[in-house]
This record gives sequence, C-alpha cells and structure tokens, in this order.
Amino acid sequence: MAKQHKQTGEKGNFSFKGTIKKLRAATMSEVPLSSRTAIVHVDEVIDGPPDLVGFLGQEITVELSGKKTARAGQRLVFHTTGWIFGASVAVRSLSEEPIKGGTAPERRADVLQSAQFADADLVVKGKVIKVMVPQDSPPARKRAPTVPSPISEHDPVWREAVIQIDDVLKGEKKAGQVTVRFPDSSDVMFHGAPKFDTGQEGYFMLHKGAATSSPRGRAQKNKSADTYFAIDKEDFQPLDK
Repeated sequence: MAKQHKQTGEKGNFSFKGTIKKLRAATMSEVPLSSRTAIVHVDEVIDGPPDLVGFLGQEITVELSGKKTARAGQRLVFHTTGWIFGASVAVRSLSEEPIKGGTAPERRADVLQSAQFADADLVVKGKVIKVMVPQDSPPARKRAPTVPSPISEHDPVWREAVIQIDDVLKGEKKAGQVTVRFPDSSDVMFHGAPKFDTGQEGYFMLHKGAATSSPRGRAQKNKSADTYFAIDKEDFQPLDK
C-alpha cells in the first residue's frame, strides 16, 4: 500500500528496501547532482508499479528526502515517487526509515559490509557446541585457606568455544569446526567482549593471534598463529539481532 507523506499529503508509489552505494552520484546524466542524490541498489521491492518493480536487483538514482544523514553502505526502506525515466530511473524519496529486525539475508549483508568483517581473518556462520578451559591454561596453584589468592590485574581468563561451521564467509577454513578463544573475565578491560555459551548461533568474526602478557591481556595480531580470538564486542553478531 502506498505510504502518504505526513507533511505534503503526497503518496509514494514505489517502496523498497535498498542499499546506498554512492552519494552525490546518479545512474543517468539527465539527473542534476546535489548533496541529496544517491545511487541505491534495490534489494527488495515492497510495493510499486510494474515499470518500477522491474528494477529489482539493479541500481537506480534516488533523490533523498534530506530529513536524515545518509552514508554509503546504509540500508533503508525508501518510500518514493517516479521522477526521471531513461536508460535507468530516478525517483524522489518522500521518506526513509531504518530496516527493523531484518531477514537473514539482510543481517548477512550487514555483516559483509562491517568494518569487523574487513579486519577479520576468518568469518563463519555457525553454532557454539562446546565451551571449555584451554589445555595450556596455567594450573590453579593451591594455597592455604587463610591466605587470600592475589588477583591478576586484567587477567582475561581465557576460555575456548568450539563452533560448528554452517558457512564460511571469509577465510580459507573449510566446513567443520573451529575453536576460538575469548576472555571470560568480568574485568572492566573486557567489558563488552563476547562471552560464548553452548547453543549460541550467529556470525563469528575471528582474528588470528597469540595471547599476550601485556596489562591489557589482549590477543596480539599474528597472522602466522593457529589460534583464533574473539575479543571485540562486534566480533559476534547473533542471528536474531
């Protein structure tokens, strides 16, 4: 159903979900460029006439409403009206709104466009099937009950999660399983770091490295290392996000 613009009363006749590819650009030379023109990929058509529905999966020109700040890579719902037709098409947007919830393909697209994806050595979609203490963890030292155990400042308390891989989005890892280390500490230094539990499903953006003895207790980047780490809050994106 066409959405009516609240201020002008004008009704949009083409609503779709799209990804902004480039700002201050157009798909046709006939379109006057401005700070509000953008090239947008039509990801999914919600409603529209046949001559516009046919642009599903293509890039078109959108004159943005200017009500919100836009950026390349942003995915929005556009409520538009036809504007200029030629080799491509240009539409005027009456309003844009964020995509709520989102389908699995949309969440996957968000992951693929994220900075974490670009920085990761391995990105997989999968499920945590086991959480355990690393075999190389130092054994707990026995102390007399009356002697309090010293707390190691910013100790990450490493744990390992075994992930059953459903799909590999980046990296050379084949289907199967991958083990990732994560800090189980509640220390403020690791606030927001992913804490994995059996049954968790989502996208895991993993980084090769080796444990470091620095005060931060972080994982140190080392492309040649065999161990994968997840230490940033954005390294895991749940399927139901």
